[in-house]
Amino acid sequence: MMAGVGLAGGNMTELTPAQRRAKLRDNQDYFSSKISELARYIGFGLVAVSFGLLSSDSIFAKTLVAESTNPLIWAGLLGAVTVLADYVHLLLGWLSNSQAANNKSGDFKLAGIGKLFRFLQDRIFFYLKQLAPLGGAILLVIAITKVVSGGHV
Repeated sequence: MMAGVGLAGGNMTELTPAQRRAKLRDNQDYFSSKISELARYIGFGLVAVSFGLLSSDSIFAKTLVAESTNPLIWAGLLGAVTVLADYVHLLLGWLSNSQAANNKSGDFKLAGIGKLFRFLQDRIFFYLKQLAPLGGAILLVIAITKVVSGGHV
């Protein structure tokens, strides 16, 4: 088990508020990295499954494409959006931190364009890379369920 998950390593009542907050932030960082990693895998998977089904000659794939072309294409596109959003999220994090690290006159705090980068990173691309794979996975399940439940296979 990862140290810090579930606030392991100490009784919560024995911690000062600052220590408790530090442990909670460690947990938040851990789960954020795992969510990002999983979203990336789902994004690549959606692209691979969609492309594989759209280009396959199997009876199931042909039936699926005939019955659910649009959801299948959208699932693949949302997978690509997921991967792109993940990359841009990381790039914006690097850019905002680079700006702050080079801001000697501002005590190495975010300023100007760095604040914009951080806003886009935290408010747009973080959520986009969570919602896009969820939407793509739902569309893929709908497409497959439509074919399987219709008795076409």
